[in-house]
Amino acid sequence: MSFDVGLDHIILSTGNLAQGTAEFARRTGVMPVFGGQHPGRGTQNALASLGAGLYLEILAPISGRPDPGSGALTPSGWAIHTRDLAALIRRVRTAGFSISDPVPGSRLKPDSTLLRWQTANLRERLEFAPFFIEWASGTPHPSSTSPGGCRLTAFTLTAQDTTWLHGLFEALGHHGSLRVGAPGRLSVTLACPRGTVTFTP
Repeated sequence: MSFDVGLDHIILSTGNLAQGTAEFARRTGVMPVFGGQHPGRGTQNALASLGAGLYLEILAPISGRPDPGSGALTPSGWAIHTRDLAALIRRVRTAGFSISDPVPGSRLKPDSTLLRWQTANLRERLEFAPFFIEWASGTPHPSSTSPGGCRLTAFTLTAQDTTWLHGLFEALGHHGSLRVGAPGRLSVTLACPRGTVTFTP
């Protein structure tokens, strides 16, 4: 397939970036690097590489205030990368899914490097739907510039009905791990310097 899809990154949400980053470091032995803020979205992130072409994003509100529970890390989203977002969108629409047109995005790193990309999102309210990303030519992939040490050993989506996910994966040629069960959840397991770490809701 011309759009060459694969898992790009997994998002862990937290109420406070500093606390969430510290909690990740405590559990894994890897300290994520501050990535920057997302213009117009009110969020900021910190990143850790999971190997070539794959990374983990800790996402938090810019205005997050410290409190005893705000450092909790919860799997909340994931992205599939492609080298040809327009072709992927056509493929997904042909399979019967409603998907947005490409939307440009950018983030300025602390070292003033500008990262650029474009994304597309499924319009249906589907449980744990991925979004799709194409990194701009010349933009270094975050997996190549973020601290390493952890690798992904399991990423599982559990939902009451996985039919739509199977259909989407088939249309994309993507191979993901699905389980039927309730309540629905994302589960992320990493092999890190401090051992095996699992993040679940």
